[in-house]
Amino acid sequence: MNIKIGCTGWSYQGWLGTFYPKNLKSSEWLKYYSQIFDITEINSTFYKIPAQEIVRRWNDDTPRHFRFTAKFPSIITHEKKLDKVNSEVFSFLSSLSPIHEKISALVLQLPPSLSFEEAKPRLVELFELLPDDFVYPIEGRHESWFTAEATTYLKQNKYCLVWNEVAGVNNPMQITSDYLYVRLIGDRSIPDSEFGKVSKNKDNLIEKLANKLQEIKDIPLAMIMANNHFEGFGPATANSLRMYLGMKELAWEEKKQKRLGNF
Repeated sequence: MNIKIGCTGWSYQGWLGTFYPKNLKSSEWLKYYSQIFDITEINSTFYKIPAQEIVRRWNDDTPRHFRFTAKFPSIITHEKKLDKVNSEVFSFLSSLSPIHEKISALVLQLPPSLSFEEAKPRLVELFELLPDDFVYPIEGRHESWFTAEATTYLKQNKYCLVWNEVAGVNNPMQITSDYLYVRLIGDRSIPDSEFGKVSKNKDNLIEKLANKLQEIKDIPLAMIMANNHFEGFGPATANSLRMYLGMKELAWEEKKQKRLGNF
């Protein structure tokens, strides 16, 4: 299995001096991030459809092999709950055209209030609009998404149900497609001001996930995204998972400096 591990975003002030070199300008953060990681989930698209000028800069700042995933805007998933969203979908897809070749997945993070039964007919209409260029993992948070009926429907249509670790969701992590999309989200108890250090150790959950992934033999790709709210520091969470999976530990400049200082 090809396992790609990244973070949900890269633009965090708390990473300055812990992941990013202390004097690195924010305009250089993505370029630096993409030298360490080979994938990221764009979280900002959930709040606002980006201007093409900004997306063009994302393309310029990342190497050809780098991959993006992005969350559908909340106006589509949360405000309109997938209903009558044609114009917003086209605007969103158009905005991402500068990184078209670098997009692996567009994520439908649905609100806890949206049940499988309510979403099902709207998904049928939505997927008629969406191009085959990408995959579209569905993050259902209502308990109905984990029923036998929903699982059967998702498997029949080869729709990926996101595996998530998030407060208030009891996700059984079932395989419903030929790829996996995993989001390590946590809760909101860690404030943004504390990002940049591990303040909640979740090694048990990370090890459990690694063991589950290693047992899977017939899925070619897994995309895994670590959020700062999970442990406090997305890059450290990503590294922990890599280590449990027997992958090479990633080293960034601030980590290297600390190691040098220990000698």
